[in-house]
Amino acid sequence: MVTIDEIAKLSKVSISTVSKALNGYTEISEPTRKRVMAIADQLGYMPNATAQSLVRKRSNTIGVVYEVEYGLKNLFFSGVLEAFRKVVESRGYDILLLSHNTESGLDYLRHCNSKNVDGVLVVSGGDNQAAIHKLYQSPLAVLTLDPHDKGPNSIFSDSYHSIKRSCKYLFELGHKRIAFINGSYTNFIGRERLRAYLDFMHEKGLEPLYLPEKSNESYSYEEGHQTMKMIFETYGLPEAVCSVSDLMAIGAINYLNTHGFSVPDDVSVIGFDDLHVCEIVTPKLTTVRQNYEAFGQLACETLLKMMDGKVRTIDPIIVDTEIIVRDSCKKRKHFPND
Repeated sequence: MVTIDEIAKLSKVSISTVSKALNGYTEISEPTRKRVMAIADQLGYMPNATAQSLVRKRSNTIGVVYEVEYGLKNLFFSGVLEAFRKVVESRGYDILLLSHNTESGLDYLRHCNSKNVDGVLVVSGGDNQAAIHKLYQSPLAVLTLDPHDKGPNSIFSDSYHSIKRSCKYLFELGHKRIAFINGSYTNFIGRERLRAYLDFMHEKGLEPLYLPEKSNESYSYEEGHQTMKMIFETYGLPEAVCSVSDLMAIGAINYLNTHGFSVPDDVSVIGFDDLHVCEIVTPKLTTVRQNYEAFGQLACETLLKMMDGKVRTIDPIIVDTEIIVRDSCKKRKHFPND
């Protein structure tokens, strides 16, 4: 069995430094932590979870709150969760999935207490905001991804400027009739993306083409297809479509294709997320990239700091995005009546 003494000798650091690196303490430098972790991996070191738990008075378990409909079925959330899992496990922690759909029937807080978790990442709470609020009122360290309402202890993409950037990109390609395939109107992120679209259209003196009464809660292919259908029936054919998710953008493209329109020759379409499917659909989807790895890394580092007691309340962490240009957008040919 590999011991931390052996790791310390090969790493040329003290045993206490090795222990801190393996247990996720932040007072050692990142290069030192990475060197120690790399040597531990090479040697096949397996930490004694029980011993760690006794020494640190922790269970070495992080709870992840999710709901099936709005959580694991959402490919962006599942991508961030996978990135988060990799970092968390490299720090010696296990993940416990928490859902109101569990057979136990326990709410989030009671479930966390029953398993003695050390901290919680809220990936999605669906309609269970009262249960999420109970978590925040507890002594647990809690961090929320894409929060229902803007507030502390949260991490999310810069949705407002991302959507404005998408609209600007379409506008600079010559498109003026820009339709918007919206997300949820019931949470902060969805409302921010709508606000960005409306602000941009107002600033350019353009008519908004969207559905103010249709809130899309799942950001799904089906919702994108249905929303595109309703926009077409309400406003006619747009010149471009700005979508708040890749799956919804692909649903819109499918609707347009089956009704005889070409993307991007007739309509340009831009998505949001940069899911892997963007590279394999036809045409390849131009989109706004949300960095899964950055989300996972930041979420883990922040939650560990909160669990260490160094900070309990943090300002919102806003992650920047970038446009990934592929094949679904095209410069518009102008006609005499434009």
